[in-house]
Amino acid sequence: MDGAERRGEQRAGRAGVLICGAYGMRNAGDEAVLDAILAAMREIDPAMPVTVLSRDPAETAARHGAGSIPEFGLLAFWRALRRTTLFISGGGSLIQDATSSRSLWYYLYTISAARRRGCRVMMYGCGVGPVSGRLNRRLAGRVIDRCVDAITVRETASLDELRALGVTRPEITLAAEPALTLAPAPEARIDAIFERHGMARDGRYFCLCIRRWPGVRQKSGIFAAAAEYARERYGLTPVLLSVNIRQDSESACRVREKISGDCVLVTEDMSAPEIIGFLGRMKSVMAMRLHALIFSAARSVPLIGISYDPKVAGFLDYISQTNYIDFDALCDAGQLRVMIDAAMEADREAMRAATARLAGLEARNRETAKRLLAEQEDRKR
Repeated sequence: MDGAERRGEQRAGRAGVLICGAYGMRNAGDEAVLDAILAAMREIDPAMPVTVLSRDPAETAARHGAGSIPEFGLLAFWRALRRTTLFISGGGSLIQDATSSRSLWYYLYTISAARRRGCRVMMYGCGVGPVSGRLNRRLAGRVIDRCVDAITVRETASLDELRALGVTRPEITLAAEPALTLAPAPEARIDAIFERHGMARDGRYFCLCIRRWPGVRQKSGIFAAAAEYARERYGLTPVLLSVNIRQDSESACRVREKISGDCVLVTEDMSAPEIIGFLGRMKSVMAMRLHALIFSAARSVPLIGISYDPKVAGFLDYISQTNYIDFDALCDAGQLRVMIDAAMEADREAMRAATARLAGLEARNRETAKRLLAEQEDRKR
């Protein structure tokens, strides 16, 4: 019996999906990706069992209504693989070593383990890179090429990185960010958030989403000066929003301390649909956080990107939004003033058309997962 036959026998009697990603850490961007993947799986089959690997399984189960097991619970992980048809790695930027080599190794391990246990394996709406270490690049290319059945990527930069890693065997499809399809929370819930922070429902606001990052402390005065320019030039009240409240609140507070005059500081733990609805009411958004930019783009809000990581520039290039600057190149508020002017003159209809096109491409994520699941059902027959 060859390897393919053995995997076919292992897959018999399996059902459902196991999802692996950076979940359970109160990052609204990652939780939005999980929301989108779960919605896609429920659309494919409302009764299909779905389990999520999470840093906080109880919180994930309560928030998303899905089964959940500990991210580092290896025994539970191996047991789950035995009964799983499709293993999904993603979305988000899991295949990168900017966070750490250990993070990259963990996600590569889960992919190879799923393959060894006979699961179909999909990288779903993912970002890839940067993978900078020579040995890490060799390992990533080898594991992905040998262990993954299909990959959907969220932008062209990730497609290029896969090719550079030498990945040729899996089917690779250019798709889009899964969270682009999420709907905002009901208007009444957004009204309530505005009211809690003393914000007028029809007010004019300029939102800044600044994340924790080396050098942010030194540049907090630049962000504060940009916020004050938006108020003085365009009558926009600055709003500081923490997308990841565990990591971003300190940076937001530091910028707030340097803004003179009115400013709204929002550090409450909002769901992804609430953040989407909240950002949709802004006149412009300046953000380091990728998903703040994604959520804003989905609502056709003019953007100013601060690219601390290639994934930020990659997404903005993909939607033809060039109004961004590399974090390391940011040295004075004048650079941001020019970008605020450009944002206030942006063509919102053109942005709406670009994001509508991406929403159509995003369906490729779901279509690929559906096909992999259907192929397994065909083998059972």
